[in-house]
Amino acid sequence: MRMAAYCRVSTEKEEQLSSLKNQQEFFEQYAEKCGDTLIKIYADEGISGKSMKKRDAFMKLLRDSAKGLFDYVAVKDISRFARNTSDFLYGIRTLKNNGVDVRFLSGNQTVIGESEFVLTVFAALAQEESANLSKRVIFGKRQNAKKGRVPNMIYGYDRVDTYTLKINEQESEIVKLMFKWYLEGLGTRRICIKLNDMGIPTKLGAKWISRTVRRILMNPIYAGRLVNNKTVTKDFLSGTREDIPEEEWYVHERPELRLVSDEDFELVQKRLEERREQYQMPVGRHSSKHIFSNLIRCGECGKAFTAKVYHWKNTYVKYRCCVHNNNGNAHCTNAVTIDEQELLGEVKQYLLSIIEDKEAFTKRLTEQYVEENKDIDMPRLTKARKKLAKRRKKLKEMYINGLIEMSELKEEYASIDSGIKSIDDELGAYNDTLEKIEHVDEIALNIEHLLMQNEFSNEDMKEIIEKILVYPDKSVEIFMK
Repeated sequence: MRMAAYCRVSTEKEEQLSSLKNQQEFFEQYAEKCGDTLIKIYADEGISGKSMKKRDAFMKLLRDSAKGLFDYVAVKDISRFARNTSDFLYGIRTLKNNGVDVRFLSGNQTVIGESEFVLTVFAALAQEESANLSKRVIFGKRQNAKKGRVPNMIYGYDRVDTYTLKINEQESEIVKLMFKWYLEGLGTRRICIKLNDMGIPTKLGAKWISRTVRRILMNPIYAGRLVNNKTVTKDFLSGTREDIPEEEWYVHERPELRLVSDEDFELVQKRLEERREQYQMPVGRHSSKHIFSNLIRCGECGKAFTAKVYHWKNTYVKYRCCVHNNNGNAHCTNAVTIDEQELLGEVKQYLLSIIEDKEAFTKRLTEQYVEENKDIDMPRLTKARKKLAKRRKKLKEMYINGLIEMSELKEEYASIDSGIKSIDDELGAYNDTLEKIEHVDEIALNIEHLLMQNEFSNEDMKEIIEKILVYPDKSVEIFMK
């Protein structure tokens, strides 16, 4: 008979063959003993059996079973096939419908005809075992959290061991600068710009983005307080998490890690909350109601210019910086008011000047796109990403060989995945720029079509304009898409 085999090296501890190579030998010996032919081994490496998610080899096994490539599938035991009862039944029934039997070798059990009842019970037990394992892991993590487990990677510190950090002198000075700049009125976006202009990288060597700076400003560890047990896995099958009530958090006073005073930290939290409330979009807002809706930005604070309609003799629209309008000079000194029709006239004039010398415009726009990404070091980013991916693979091997615990593996994975995402964001921005350069000639053509119209809509403007910056001195800068 023709035999296929399925195996899975899980991210959970197990008493089974420790490598795919050894498992291959195991199945080859079994096929030889039975006088059968081993057609193929389908192996999912480093994938949990709790769900079908990312189990590419398992799904290919099911697809190939419909092609008549093998007569039966050999699996070491039920838990290797699936630890989710519904997935187990789906896999078994798919194979049965395709005329393929399944043998579970450790229990000498075979699914033939309608004999799936007993195996379903075993599958349910395997799922329960996985649930209990998840509970034990959560318990272990909670115990570590109680003792004051520190993050694997955090800017401003170097990890010594599970419960110890030491201050990184260079990075800690940057953290202090972030808090200082924010208290002086700089937003997270401007802080990113300053750090990137100074050539200061993140912990993983990437460029700063607002979200990363905001996380640092919100982390109480910089005020000497380590907070653990803020979230917990809600469903071990889906991996979804939920927040834990604040009164159940584990807070450890760690004065040796303090970089900023309690007063400065609390003031920063207050200002962060104020800004969140200021810039939250009102429900039901018409984002494209006016010609320049969501296109005009303040050249000082970077926030949106919002429109207001006036009715006096004629109806007209004016735009003002929302921060200055709501909070005055203390938060933004840009008091410029922009009349919609006047701005439309300037935009038309600018677009006409582009059409008059399309060659110069396309050259200038191309140079602008190149300038925006001149600091992106593609070889360095690509090398850093490969290094992280290699580290991820090595950690998986370390876990399989019993050198690290699952909780450590997951924490390391979270840190590595965060670094990879940060790098991918930069690489994505670079690729977007290359695409813009390829289509730069189309912009001039779109402008010609736009100027032939008698009326202009917000949608028309967004087709060709990325943003319009208005500065306190009333100067206007237009950025094309």
